Amino acid sequence: MVRRILIFVIFCIAAKMNAQFDPQYSQNMFNMLAVNPGYAGSSESINLVALNRNQWSGDLGIQTTVFSGDMPVNFLGLDSGIGLGIVNDEIGLITSLSMMLNYSARFELQKGTIAVGLSLGLVNQSIDGSGFKFPSMDNDVYVDDDPSLTSAEVSGSALDAGFGIFYKQKKLYAGASLSHLNKPRPNYKDEINFSYSRTFYLTCGYNHKVEDTPYEILPSLFYKTDGSSFQVDLNTLIRYKKRYWGGLTYRYQDAIVLMGGLEMKNGVRFGYSYDITTSAIGTAGKGGSHELMIGYNFDIDFEKRTKRYKSVRYL
Repeated sequence: MVRRILIFVIFCIAAKMNAQFDPQYSQNMFNMLAVNPGYAGSSESINLVALNRNQWSGDLGIQTTVFSGDMPVNFLGLDSGIGLGIVNDEIGLITSLSMMLNYSARFELQKGTIAVGLSLGLVNQSIDGSGFKFPSMDNDVYVDDDPSLTSAEVSGSALDAGFGIFYKQKKLYAGASLSHLNKPRPNYKDEINFSYSRTFYLTCGYNHKVEDTPYEILPSLFYKTDGSSFQVDLNTLIRYKKRYWGGLTYRYQDAIVLMGGLEMKNGVRFGYSYDITTSAIGTAGKGGSHELMIGYNFDIDFEKRTKRYKSVRYL
């Protein structure tokens, strides 16, 4: 009787399900539009990024694919940035697809530029109920099916919004953002009660040029939390001649990440990272995580844009 009461209480507590963290990225310094709409246009060029991440393996495996693109524009006389982000995240039987439009208004300061951004789009989530497996046990507590769960594939969608601020100097950047402002709840026709949690991001980085050498040291920080737990990455890259880089990341209580990449003369860049899992998941034999990034960055003619100066300091 005690066991039955305990199981009943657990199911009552789990009646509502909240999404866990947004997708994890190890090469976060190359993928900032995915978490901060204020980043749109900050590179002062057309910036395209495609990223694929295979996290762990087996039943716990997660596969994430990202595409993003952004560029600066002049919108109604205001220095702005626009961007598009598409993220497909597969976690077991759950697939989440988001498509977000990003806009940022950018303002020149005495030192650097600050941008305020907004993202708006659609999230679609599907659950393949045919893949649910239940253990068969010879007692009256466990059953090999659950009528409260669907046995077919179901899906739902909802509007999603985010907000971000991004500040950039020549050698320094910092950003803060909040995803899922409206806590979207995909409409599963009352079959499943599921909602996304707001996630707060904090990013910052610095570019230190080693004097009289072609080397640069690029430390950065990436932090996120949904209010109940958090994750923080401490990154350090060393770049050679602005074209080749390698480095390490320490992800608190989770992994050590090895990274490397290169940028070709035509503007195409490649990056790869491998997560050496240090948490209990790694000891369970789930292995590390692979992440591949391809990007393309090319300049556009800004001389044709109307320049407005607010101070003789900029002349």
